[in-house]
Amino acid sequence: MAKSFRNASDTRQWVETSCLIIRSELGKRADVNIAPEYRWEVSYKYQYEGGDYVSDLYKPRGQKWQKSIEKVKKLIAEYPLDTRAVCYVNPDEPSIAILEHDTKAAGYSIWFPAIFSVGGIGMMVGAVRGGK
Repeated sequence: MAKSFRNASDTRQWVETSCLIIRSELGKRADVNIAPEYRWEVSYKYQYEGGDYVSDLYKPRGQKWQKSIEKVKKLIAEYPLDTRAVCYVNPDEPSIAILEHDTKAAGYSIWFPAIFSVGGIGMMVGAVRGGK
């Protein structure tokens, strides 16, 4: 969880730049006895420090296959072909860019178990002190 939070936080330090969507389409995979799955197939080009680059990452971990075609269609509508968008470029590795950051929710959920740990320790300390 901490690693996911750190990675999601790190991309927020990446350089925001303009990009051009050069591919935005529905990907589909299906097999016998398996329900079809879909994903958004995207590519975009951008410039960074004088270099020309192309990326196909939506988020740092890429696009996942999913059962819902509606979610994919929503992304295609949000990022249509031949439109400009904002992408975030890794300044240490300019060939890596993303369109959206990952959520930092994993890092926030670290604190949830801590509530129970602190509460449990408090009860144990109270029990020991109350017994004296």
